Amino acid sequence: MPARKATEADAGLLLAWRNDPRTRQASRSTGVITLEEHSAWLRGVLASPDRELYVVEFDDVPVGTVRFDREDEGVWEVSITLAPESRGHGLSGAVLAEGERAVTASHPVRVVVAAVHRDNAASAALFDRAGYAETAPAVDGFRKLRKTVS
Repeated sequence: MPARKATEADAGLLLAWRNDPRTRQASRSTGVITLEEHSAWLRGVLASPDRELYVVEFDDVPVGTVRFDREDEGVWEVSITLAPESRGHGLSGAVLAEGERAVTASHPVRVVVAAVHRDNAASAALFDRAGYAETAPAVDGFRKLRKTVS
């Protein structure tokens, strides 16, 4: 289940996953995103040295995406989205692990943090299984989690 860097050719796929109602419900920004907004965002992400965006595939089929945003030297925030049709198949742990492997192979990462919506039990369980621990009380409905990777 390899992770590959996302490209502009992934725009339509990533937008469909982002605009899925369950994805929006768990996101910081819950509105529907237009293709124009998404394309501009994606170009910015792909051009930034402080962001990494990966598409993870299983049997050559994209099943999820993992984004990392540099918060500080050695500290990256992770965001994960599974394709709607990939949910419920036990793939989230492998998708997250592949993303972590990819970013740590490309950058000196000491800590990975995550913000998980307090109502997103599946995501909370994923990060718990992956070794993340809560670091602070929820703010604006999001729990802050942390994992030391080196």
